[in-house]
Amino acid sequence: MLRDNAELAMYLSRLARRLEANTSDELAEQVRLARRHVSMSTESLGEARIALRIVAAAEPPCLTEQEREELTSVLRQLDAALDDR
Repeated sequence: MLRDNAELAMYLSRLARRLEANTSDELAEQVRLARRHVSMSTESLGEARIALRIVAAAEPPCLTEQEREELTSVLRQLDAALDDR
């Protein structure tokens, strides 16, 4: 579970590196752009959610089952945070 935006930023950076290392450059760029906008604002959380939904929909084969589960968990957390605002 992510405790704050700093952890979200770290997760997004890690995911972007993983995607880039496995030739998913377009997906990595989406995640990197969202990472640059992470702050306390609702808009930046929305940007992260959009980028992660794109990754989830693409189902990149480079992600392990555990990484897919983590992606789903982060998306749920973002959904909950944004729905509460």
